[in-house]
Amino acid sequence: MQQIYKRIAEFIENGKEFVIATVVNAESSTSGKIGFKMIIDKNGTIYGTIGGGLVEKDVIDEAKNIFKTHKSLLKTYVLKEDSESSLGMVCGGSIQIFIEYIGEKPNYVIFGAGHIAKKLYEIICLDDTFNIIVCDERPELANTENFPKAAVFNKKFEESISEMPLKEGDYIVLVTAGGKDDPYILKSLFNKGIKFGYIGMIGSLKRKEKCFTKAKELGLDNGFLDKIFAPIGLDIEAETPFEIAISIIAETIANNKCVSNQKKGFL
Repeated sequence: MQQIYKRIAEFIENGKEFVIATVVNAESSTSGKIGFKMIIDKNGTIYGTIGGGLVEKDVIDEAKNIFKTHKSLLKTYVLKEDSESSLGMVCGGSIQIFIEYIGEKPNYVIFGAGHIAKKLYEIICLDDTFNIIVCDERPELANTENFPKAAVFNKKFEESISEMPLKEGDYIVLVTAGGKDDPYILKSLFNKGIKFGYIGMIGSLKRKEKCFTKAKELGLDNGFLDKIFAPIGLDIEAETPFEIAISIIAETIANNKCVSNQKKGFL
């Protein structure tokens, strides 16, 4: 069992996604016993066992789907002749397996390094949910002194985005100064071909319209632009950078949990 825990620690340290299956309940003559664990990596390699046989094979098949959905699953197998979940096994009893997805932390990418960006960064640092990336073309603001726990990029936005380790499910927040670079940032993100978990952009409706008009000239389609939260943030009458940052984070949480909210956003 120690080897299993060492492997789990190794995968987490290396940022590797995996599925871990644990026997949480077992009755009668099942070969898998409570506490048995098995790791499945994305290539289908397994470490450990939950008892072998058709149950283990079915769990490995479930893991393939879980790598796509990122949704953990509790599954019960009743190993009796008249049970649909028996998989053809009739050894008697039942076994319950918790199949858990463990993945890489998503990135929370902040474009801009001003007052709102700094408050966003400080609040996100209170938790360990995200890897933080801060990007701004102003090195006097975007630096590791101001954002010590973030990966900081301070080249031209397009060049920085090309170097970022972005992936599916990442959160993107545009709180840039003036917004003149926003269409080009969106274009570079669009070119990545990644399905982001959230994209939000600060600014008035007029600023949004101007940005989206330019973005369409650059080749962005409505399918991409319609998914952008702009103006950004839940409508909580926020005024200070701290309050606006809270509202932005609240919106990202609501979006992640598929909660519908009516909002006006910020000017």
